[in-house]
Amino acid sequence: MTAYFQSWFQMPGHAQGISVRALSRLLIATALMAQACAGTKHTNSGSVGTDIEPIAQPAGEQLSQWVDLTAVANRDTFPPAAEDATLIYDSAEKRVILFGGKNDADENLNQVWILDLNHYTWRRVVTQGAIPPSSEDHVCVYDPVNQQMLLHGGEDGDTRNILWSLDLFTFEWHDLTSPISPYLENHTAVYNSINKGMILFGGETYGIHSNEIWSLDLDPESVTFLKWMKLPSRGVAPKPRSDHVAVFDSLRNRMVIFGGWRKDDRMLLDDTWAYSFRRRKWRRIKTKKSHPPARRHAVGIYFPPRNWFIIHGGYGERGFLNDVWAFDLTYDVWINITPGPQPRIDHQAFYDPIRGQVIIYGGDAKLARKFHDVWGLDILPNWDVKSILRATGSELRRPRR
Repeated sequence: MTAYFQSWFQMPGHAQGISVRALSRLLIATALMAQACAGTKHTNSGSVGTDIEPIAQPAGEQLSQWVDLTAVANRDTFPPAAEDATLIYDSAEKRVILFGGKNDADENLNQVWILDLNHYTWRRVVTQGAIPPSSEDHVCVYDPVNQQMLLHGGEDGDTRNILWSLDLFTFEWHDLTSPISPYLENHTAVYNSINKGMILFGGETYGIHSNEIWSLDLDPESVTFLKWMKLPSRGVAPKPRSDHVAVFDSLRNRMVIFGGWRKDDRMLLDDTWAYSFRRRKWRRIKTKKSHPPARRHAVGIYFPPRNWFIIHGGYGERGFLNDVWAFDLTYDVWINITPGPQPRIDHQAFYDPIRGQVIIYGGDAKLARKFHDVWGLDILPNWDVKSILRATGSELRRPRR
């Protein structure tokens, strides 16, 4: 039996989510499951060496919970776009910037909105100068060195290679598109804080999937500043894909990806890979005993307090998903910390260091309206990863270096 160490709470608001009563029932059931699992003994048979100590916390205590943070307000106070938008967390100003995406009528937009993290209220920003075209399936990263948001690719019919920067002091857009900029949509972008660059992986170009890695130099002191380079990769590489998730692991200078979609054979993927920027080499991470089901359109975010890669939602073999999984980047192991808000795809996520929460916004489930809600994920008891894995019936092995 699997213990679910996470629960979701809905606070007063106008969110499209599961009800407090339903969540109460869910919490009771979850507590009973965790209590039953707490009485089961497991032995760590990995290479760590000794048995894991029993969990000292009361049986049934939850590892995490969702809180509905949607502001009680009228429709005009949240972004009209909710599906396939992109957002970044501006750590200098402690705010969230959102761009583009589709509204309830499936129209692509090019608006910029700011989320106030003190009150979780939205306001639209009027930007200066020329603006990027309306789009979806684009990517954005936050560049803390140059205090800018970088927007790449996407589509509004045809795949694009656009590169725009938004100055987060003046809110003026700058078109940085060059002929060498790759044409991509449904790809991922991470910020490499060690080498100071935007890293793109996968995606598709006019329907053809890719497994290439592109790097944009964002170091203003570099001779290749704002230049693109396709990074080499040695050994076996992941299959070409789109709609996957990725994070940058600064402690090990690598990019970790999960899942996605292959249009050629209509296959949902459930594999986990790591690309070492030092070795310029891919490695598939073996996660046979426990890993998320295959999916596309999920969100993935780095959770610094535990060094976790957390994913939520997406579309699987049986429809929309609302589960939550954490990939421990120290031990290279997946942990199931489900349940979550109403199933959805094409939503967005960021880490709020003020509250220590993972935050999601928006999304779509082919209902009458998109989701315009904001949810926060609390990671509660301060259990070490060995205790968590013991309670979930998993074993811990030191990862290969």
